[in-house]
Amino acid sequence: MIRVDDRIGCSGCTACQSVCPHDAIEMKADAMGFRYPAVDMNLCVDCGLCEKVCDFVKPCADSPKAGFSVMVNAARHRDPASLASSQSGGTAAALAEMIISMGGAVYGAGINPDFTVSHSRAVTLEECESFKRSKYVQSDLSGVFRMVMKDLKDGMKVLFTGTPCQVAGLSSFIPESLKENLLLVDMVCHGVPSPAVWKDYVAFMARKGTISEIVFRNKDVGGWKMHNGTIRYSDGRIVVNNTFNVLFYKNIMFRPSCRVCPYHINNRKSDIIVSDFWGVGEILPEFDGPTGTSMVIANTHRGEEYIERLKDSLDMKQVELSDGFLMRRNPNLFRPTRMDKDCVNFERKYTERGFLYVARRWGDIGWRFKAWKLKVFVKNLLGIR
Repeated sequence: MIRVDDRIGCSGCTACQSVCPHDAIEMKADAMGFRYPAVDMNLCVDCGLCEKVCDFVKPCADSPKAGFSVMVNAARHRDPASLASSQSGGTAAALAEMIISMGGAVYGAGINPDFTVSHSRAVTLEECESFKRSKYVQSDLSGVFRMVMKDLKDGMKVLFTGTPCQVAGLSSFIPESLKENLLLVDMVCHGVPSPAVWKDYVAFMARKGTISEIVFRNKDVGGWKMHNGTIRYSDGRIVVNNTFNVLFYKNIMFRPSCRVCPYHINNRKSDIIVSDFWGVGEILPEFDGPTGTSMVIANTHRGEEYIERLKDSLDMKQVELSDGFLMRRNPNLFRPTRMDKDCVNFERKYTERGFLYVARRWGDIGWRFKAWKLKVFVKNLLGIR
């Protein structure tokens, strides 16, 4: 049976829970809101399926050596509305449109009415709207892998988008005989932040009024390259607030497994990788701008075929990028994010003293953040690196 003796060895993908024929596994949340498998010994028959399906602990391909290059596509949706409502260039939206037009199902992460984040199923373009834009929280996958399996058994085309570990977990769960109609798309992932901290942040911001919408990165505030979070209240106010984003970019509240993520570019289980095309202005100035551009990489022949079909809905241009450029602009293609040295202390203090304490100590609330900003300003003014 599967056992998680060290949290660093589990990405929470739910493949083990999904494959169990006796429903003996429950995903239980820890203090940070990250879910881990717990086995009910009264139901478990020790068949070993849960251990076999776990992709995270399987041997992986070596990371690429220096001196290589990668063929990528710069992509931008031709429909201004789709481009505006997407996080970068609208590639995932275009793929969803294609699958829906084929009578298929799309699975992606969306924000629920209570502002938790979970994966769900969509069979209309309207239902796909919630999948757009970034969500800097690990999504809940409860029941989703089995829903994907059912759709595939029913002969439907299925698009699944998620983090590399979520995609790898689904790929390991779905038998090869059913993958012909499955398109797997993952992103260049910086790491998945704590659902519990996110829940407390939402409650903290709700003290100022009833929240109607949260956008993690709002392109309408400073453009695509800025990372401004916004809160819309029911009275129409829109407040720019980056307290959660500051904690996110400090790499201090990620799932422990993120520090050893094995899903570098040579070990992806997806058909297509999609990300923001950071640095596009250095390579393709015509694709630069405030509305955003996607970087799209094909991992499989199936991925290449689908990217080719996107040329009717996306402006695309293929370009060869060096490993040096990609490492500088998208380092998570090659290695996990380096965790902040205070991450263990952060979890302990959050558990003991709550959200407001950690937001003041490590976030942008209070004198510490103001002192840090002043230090950065003075260094920039003096040209000190």
